[in-house]
Amino acid sequence: MTQRVASLINLPSIGRIEKTGIIVTAILSGVIYLLGYEEFAVGVAAGGLLFAVDFVAIRFIVNALITNKYSKAFAIFSFIIKMAVFIAIIVSIFMFAEVNLFGFFVGVTAFVIVIIGESLRGQSDGTL
Repeated sequence: MTQRVASLINLPSIGRIEKTGIIVTAILSGVIYLLGYEEFAVGVAAGGLLFAVDFVAIRFIVNALITNKYSKAFAIFSFIIKMAVFIAIIVSIFMFAEVNLFGFFVGVTAFVIVIIGESLRGQSDGTL
């Protein structure tokens, strides 16, 4: 796919934060799994991966706002829909899949720590 076609479609890209967050989540989940806490490791993986997907979705919506391809009302509507979908996913994860709550929050917290670390490390073009 050429650069022009990709810019027309406005595909969300996987950035440095998402890659590092997924790697940290995988390492953390693997270590916890090897220590014998399988349910906790699944919770960590679910929290980290869901937060990575949420971060990509936020990046996509912000990109749509900045480029002025869509109206601001559409961007706000898409943000509200994104939040409703992610809340529904989180509720269904806890109700039907019975994912470990503490493991989930450890995975989310690990991803937040990655965001802070990558932001402190900085980048020359000023983006995350």
